[in-house]
Amino acid sequence: MAGAIKKVLLINPPSGLYRRDDRCQSRVEEQTVQVIFPPIDLAYLGAVAEECGAEARIVDYPAEGSGWENFILDITRFNPQMLIFDVTTATLSRDLLACRIAKEINPDIITAGKGDYLSIYGEQVLREHREIDLVFVRESEATLRELLTHGIDENIQGIMFRGEDEQVIVTEKRPFIKDLDALPFPARHLLNNELYRSPETNNKLTVVYGNRGCPAKCIFCPAGRMSGYKLRSRSPENVVRELEECVHKFGITEFLLHGDTFTMRKSWVIELCKRIVDAGLNIRWGCNSRVDTIDEERAEWLRNAGCWVVAFGVESGSQLMLDKMKKGATVEQAKKAVNICKRAGLRTHAFYIIGLPWETAETLQQTFELARELDTDFFDINIAYPLPGTEFFEIAKRDNLLVSANALADGSYARAAVRTYELSAEELTLWRRQALMRLYLRPHYIFRTLMYAAESPRVIKNYLSYASSRIRHLIFG
Repeated sequence: MAGAIKKVLLINPPSGLYRRDDRCQSRVEEQTVQVIFPPIDLAYLGAVAEECGAEARIVDYPAEGSGWENFILDITRFNPQMLIFDVTTATLSRDLLACRIAKEINPDIITAGKGDYLSIYGEQVLREHREIDLVFVRESEATLRELLTHGIDENIQGIMFRGEDEQVIVTEKRPFIKDLDALPFPARHLLNNELYRSPETNNKLTVVYGNRGCPAKCIFCPAGRMSGYKLRSRSPENVVRELEECVHKFGITEFLLHGDTFTMRKSWVIELCKRIVDAGLNIRWGCNSRVDTIDEERAEWLRNAGCWVVAFGVESGSQLMLDKMKKGATVEQAKKAVNICKRAGLRTHAFYIIGLPWETAETLQQTFELARELDTDFFDINIAYPLPGTEFFEIAKRDNLLVSANALADGSYARAAVRTYELSAEELTLWRRQALMRLYLRPHYIFRTLMYAAESPRVIKNYLSYASSRIRHLIFG
């Protein structure tokens, strides 16, 4: 098989518009900020494929609004030797349809899936679904390079596949990439960059990964396990070079500088911001942060370098719940972090998670009161979704908290798939809907949001459109 793979098709299958990064697999329509991010993980793999001499194409069918008929045309016309697709827990069965269709058109095509679910259950999936040939385990760039160079071989780390005797072979786990600067920049020329827009300005938006990994051990999130609980950062110089490419080659000036713990290393964050300023890049960007990894100096440099919004995983207003979920942070740190950003002129986005096993009416009320007190510019309340491989998933199974045998099939962060020890799934779903309505419809929140949006007619138009869509979704489900 060595040297046989000359064409690679990388896709988000037409199986629903979801966030497809491993730590967040929510439906886009259920999020407060309904933004579609480009599949940068596929763009990294596309760049690797091209470096290996293969022709690569990337198609994000849900973002394009295209369906299976378009996929059939692409397989027929492009005729790839390898199909690589991203999965979520909820869409797996529909994602595998891509493999079946591809095999019907070309029985010799190699079908390969990636994603957290497959990293855990890939062996079972391979046994039960002959339409999929190979599974990537954890980071896949170095793995793909070896596959394209040598073909499928049991000496290649980080894969699962069926051998000649039809038995599933699980190879040794591949070490995490230490030198992230050694990776090629994502192949954005393979993306339809026009699809990905800022929900505020409607300008083109992309994602730049500043670091990978998270040392935290939150029971509902797979990010730490998937990254070995270690933080690995690119050099600030390397990140700025990619930003410059985005600005000068692709005309992109709005960014999510991605990292599960983007602001954790203070010296790294400040050095990156200084280099952005020195490069004279007129860009607008946001980032994620933990509430215990922000201070006045970091916030000031973020603002100076073009950052306009910082998102925090506040999670809960109950310290009991924060401790139970192993967040490693406090309610007081959340208050301090949001206030620091507000004083620095940064807007804030708070994420809350409800419905973990110990949730009660009292802890829900504490979360609502904190959300009202923090009064962030944006906020999301997600119902805890038991992603396989997380401690929460194991607790939900052990204590029979899943509401049905197929509770995970919907993949909703707005409709509870589990109950708590005291609250039903229906109570959690209703509470979330009512809490969001009460928070959105506060007169001073509406006035402040409109005053901010009024700086630009285009922004206010987009705000009103998204607000209308969001309210309709909350009312009608």
